Amino acid sequence: MSVSKEIAEQLVRETMEKEGLSKAFIEDFLEKVDSVRKGETGIVRWEEVGDLNPKEDEIDFSEIQQKYPADPQALSKLVVVKLNGGLGTSMGLEKAKSLIPMKDGKSFLAVMAAQIEYIRSRHQIEVPLLLMDSYNTQKDSAEELNKIGFRQNFPTSFLQHKVPRLNSKDLTPVHLSNPKEEWCPPGHGDIYFTLVETGILDELLTAGYEVAFLSNGDNLGATVDPHIVSYFLKEGIDFAMEMTPKTLADKKGGAIYRKTVGGRFVKYELLETAQVPKENEHEFSGLGKFRTFSTNNLWINLRSLKKRFAEGNFSLSLIVNPKQVEGKDVIQLETAMGSAVGNFPKFKGIIIPRDRFAPVKKTEDYLVRRSDAYTLNEDFSLTMSKARKEKGLGEVIVSLDETFYKKINAFDSLFLEYPSIVSCEELNVKGEVEFDATVRIIGKVNIENRSGQKKKISSLGRSVLENETVVL
Repeated sequence: MSVSKEIAEQLVRETMEKEGLSKAFIEDFLEKVDSVRKGETGIVRWEEVGDLNPKEDEIDFSEIQQKYPADPQALSKLVVVKLNGGLGTSMGLEKAKSLIPMKDGKSFLAVMAAQIEYIRSRHQIEVPLLLMDSYNTQKDSAEELNKIGFRQNFPTSFLQHKVPRLNSKDLTPVHLSNPKEEWCPPGHGDIYFTLVETGILDELLTAGYEVAFLSNGDNLGATVDPHIVSYFLKEGIDFAMEMTPKTLADKKGGAIYRKTVGGRFVKYELLETAQVPKENEHEFSGLGKFRTFSTNNLWINLRSLKKRFAEGNFSLSLIVNPKQVEGKDVIQLETAMGSAVGNFPKFKGIIIPRDRFAPVKKTEDYLVRRSDAYTLNEDFSLTMSKARKEKGLGEVIVSLDETFYKKINAFDSLFLEYPSIVSCEELNVKGEVEFDATVRIIGKVNIENRSGQKKKISSLGRSVLENETVVL
């Protein structure tokens, strides 16, 4: 039986009101739902996707470092915001991903805190750290910060909203056996609405903060760079995005483009994978049209953000994400924080080296970051090790058999010793292999266990594997 628009909207409204969500947020969500009802898919018109102009739209990080010296006065206007709402469910986690160990016995969150304490100590400036938490991460993260003794005058956390998953046919809230699964995050674009609605934006401006550096909590390469702060303020930029040269391993990274209609530039936009027409996916994931991709390291002028909201016309591109949960077809309505670029004419893409982008989305990433291919530096940034750079090697490409390594607990049980991959180009592991002894991987190596039984790497009786395929 079909449900009318009025009934569907009322069901959504009642569901969200019961969770204590604000009237303004509910109305904003209902507007998104209505746009889907009217046919909005989130898919872009490919003919409107224009190329960036490197001379006008981009600046190289090295140029910023040379021309804009670190300025303590500029740095005193900075606040750092980290996205910390993820559970890392794809890795089998049930607590905040930022709580798992990273380097030197420190969790992701402990490293983030150390990065802030380093910049404070070096420049004698109180740079605040704010975490955008979810209902699932706030309590545990607060306990971790307390345990490591992290302190500041400003609150360390604010809470991300949640929105109901909707039945794809009638756009009513879905009912599931697990009530938690009836809700989902609204995407990290929610950060702007939350900063405004909670009053944090006004508090920051009143306290003299004018620039926010936003980045993902799982990217420990995203540290404060004082030169960027100086550049951002001196040149009066509204919004900057750090972008890095694309490789074939970066098929899903979002990209900035110039939206053009009738050959006329309209505004900048962020293009995410879910917004690309099927027939253009090869072009999006290739290296031709898009030379760089977004690292989700963003710099935003807080006064410009406040002005845009005051004018009542702040908007983000909608992402309609179809899912199947408990056998039901549902949709999740999301926004990406990078799509805020469309609200600001004074935009720059900052072309950065790969060092400022070291995310952990899967256990393969986790292995690479925890190995000797990456180093925790004096400023607690996590970057490719000097030894690897000196060899002229790029990112390690690792593929682990998902049957045995996808979940973090299983991964930990099989990696008792991390292999040395500082000289590795590619590592592919098929089957269940327990790394119970230190082994050095050089070049391109395949390790295969076809026996159906767990095998130990020590059974090879060798400590070096180089450009070969070994079968256990």
